[in-house]
Amino acid sequence: MRSRTRASLLVTAVAAVGLAAAPASALVLPAADPLTLTSDVTDEVGALSGSQGEVQAALDELSQATPYDLYVVYVADFAGQSPVDWAQATAEQSGLGESDFVLAVATEARRYALVPQQSGELSSGEVQAAATAAEDRLAADDWAGAAIAAAESLQRSATGGGGGGGFVWVLLIGLVVIGALFALPAFLARRRRDKQLGPPPQPQAAGPVDELAALPTAELDKRSSSALVRIDDALRSSEEELGFAQAQFGPDATREFEQVLAGAKQRVTEAFRLRQTLDDDIPDTEPQVRETATRIIRTVAQVAADLDAQKSAFDELRDVEARVGDALDAHEREATTLAARVDTARATLQTLAARYPASALASVTLNPDQARLLLDEVTSALTQGRAALGTGDRATAVRYARAAEEALGQVRVLLDAVDHAGSDLASAGPRLDAAIASITSDIADAERLGPARPEVAPRVQAAHAAVATAREARTGAGDPLAALRTISEAEAAIDATLAPLREARERADRARQLLGETLGRLRSALRATSDFVATRRGAVGPEARTRLAEAERLYRHAEDQAVTEPEAALESARRAEQLVADAGHLAQADVEQADAYRYQSTGRGRGMGDAVNGVGGMVLGGILLDSILRGGGGWGGGGGFGGGDGGGFDGGGFGDGGFGGGF
Repeated sequence: MRSRTRASLLVTAVAAVGLAAAPASALVLPAADPLTLTSDVTDEVGALSGSQGEVQAALDELSQATPYDLYVVYVADFAGQSPVDWAQATAEQSGLGESDFVLAVATEARRYALVPQQSGELSSGEVQAAATAAEDRLAADDWAGAAIAAAESLQRSATGGGGGGGFVWVLLIGLVVIGALFALPAFLARRRRDKQLGPPPQPQAAGPVDELAALPTAELDKRSSSALVRIDDALRSSEEELGFAQAQFGPDATREFEQVLAGAKQRVTEAFRLRQTLDDDIPDTEPQVRETATRIIRTVAQVAADLDAQKSAFDELRDVEARVGDALDAHEREATTLAARVDTARATLQTLAARYPASALASVTLNPDQARLLLDEVTSALTQGRAALGTGDRATAVRYARAAEEALGQVRVLLDAVDHAGSDLASAGPRLDAAIASITSDIADAERLGPARPEVAPRVQAAHAAVATAREARTGAGDPLAALRTISEAEAAIDATLAPLREARERADRARQLLGETLGRLRSALRATSDFVATRRGAVGPEARTRLAEAERLYRHAEDQAVTEPEAALESARRAEQLVADAGHLAQADVEQADAYRYQSTGRGRGMGDAVNGVGGMVLGGILLDSILRGGGGWGGGGGFGGGDGGGFDGGGFGDGGFGGGF
C-alpha cells in the first residue's frame, strides 16, 4: 500500500527543465549510484576528454580566491534518483562541508544539479547565477565549459566581481522535483574544507536485472512510477501519430501499427493495475513491493522496445520530409481555423459560469488560455520550420512540423472539452431527476424492509441528504455533476445495505436499471479526465495516471459483465467512478502545484496566459520541442517532463538553440 506522497525536498531549490530527447527504449539507462569523491573532478563517462586540466585550473582558482570549493562529477545517469537527491547524497557520502559545492551532470539523461542552495555569504540568487552559467554551456554539450563557467560565476560573486543579485528568485520550500528523463533541477549542496575524503566505491558489474535488484526498495518503487509516466506519454504520442497516419493513408496501411499499439496499451494497462495495488489501502510487504515494481519496470521497458522497433517503418510510411512544405501550410490553415474557436470557447465558458458554480467547470476553465498559448507556439514552430526549409534543412523542418501537428491536436482536445462540458452539464438535469426518483425508491424500500436494522438508518439519512443536494443543484444553486456523484455514492451504500433483504432476481433487475446510467456518467467522466491529463501531461504525475488507467480498465470490465453479471458490473462501474474522480482531483492538484511553483519562481502564473521563452504551452502539454528537434517525438516518442515523482514543474532549460526556456 502506498499513501499519496510527493518527493518533497526540505530545502529551497532552483530547478531546470531539460528538453533533450531520449528514445523510448532508453527508459532504464546505465545508472550510477551516489559516489564517494576522491578528487575535485570525477569523470566516469569521459566527458572532459583533454579538458580536465582546464577544469582543474578553474576549480583551483576558486579555492584559492574564495572560501569555497567546487566538485564536479560526470556520470551517465543518476540511477533513477532526482539530480538533487543524488548530488546531496554524494556530498554527504564524501564528507563535504558547508562551503563545498557539487555540480553533478548526467550526460546521457541530460540532467544536472548544483548543490547547496546557499553557502556563507553567497545567496541563493548568486548560486542560481552559477547554475545558469553552467546550464548555458550544458545546452551546447560543452561539459568542461559548464564546470568552468560555474566556478568563475561563484568566484565573481564571492569576490564582489559581479554577483547574481539580479537573479532574485522567490523559491518554494519543499519543492516537488520531477524525476522524469527530461527534468534538470539546479540545486545547492555542502562543503568539504579540511575534510578527508573516503575511498572510492568498488565498481559493480551489473546488467539490467542486477541493477534493479541492487536498488533500495523506495528507489525501485519510485522508478516504477517514473517509468509509467514516460511510457504513458509515449503511448499518447504514438496514438496521436497513428491517428494522423490513419487520416492520411487509411486503416489498411496502418493496421500493423494499430495492432502493436493495442498490444502495448494492454500491457501498460496491466502495469498500471499493478501500480494501483501498491497505491491502494491494502498493506504490502517489502518483497511484494519489490516484485511488483520490478514487473512494472520490465513491462515498460519491453513495451518501449516494441514501440521503438516500429518507429523506422512508421516514419517511412508517413514520409513527412517529402511533403513538409505542404504539411506546414496545412498546419497553418488548421491553426487559423482553431484560433477562431478560442473566442467561442471563452464565450461558452462565460455563459456556463453564469449558470453553474466554478467547481463544475474547474477542469476546462483555463482551456481557452492553454489553447491560445499553444497556437502562439504553433505559429513560432511554423515560422522556424519554414526557415529551416528555406535553407534546405528538411529534417529540421519536419521536426518543427511534428511539434506543430501535436500541439494542434491538443488545441482540438482543449476546445472540444469545453463543448463536452456544456453538453454534460446540460444533460445533468434530467439525469438528476432520474437519480432522485431511483434513490427515493431505495429509501422507501429501506423503510419497508429494514426498519429494525441499525445499519439502515444512517444510510437512509445520507440518502435524504444526497436528495437535498441534488434538488439544490437542479435549481442551479449547485454543481449538478458533483450532485450526481453524491447521489450515486449514497445509492450504492443503501443498495449494499438492502442487498441481503432483496431477492436475487430483484437485485439483478435493480443492478441492470442502475448500470446504464452509471456507465453513461462514467464515460463522460473518463473522457473529461483523460482530456485533462492528455493536455497537461507535462505536469500530471503517476498517481493520477494510475487511477485513470485503472478506472478505464474497470469500465471495460463492467461493459463486458453487463449482460451476464449485472451486479458485478455495477460494482466495477462504481469503483471506476470513484477512481476517475480521484484521478481528476489528483491531476488538477498536480497542475495547480506546478502553476504555484511557476508563480513562486518567476511571478508568472499559468492563468496569466504567459509563456516563458515560448515553450510554456507545449511544455505543459508534454510536447518537448527540443526533444523533437533532436529526433524524439512521433511514434514511440514520449513527451512531457511531468510527474516522475508525483507531478510538478521545474523551470529553466538544458537544450540547444534557445528552446530550453522554463517557468
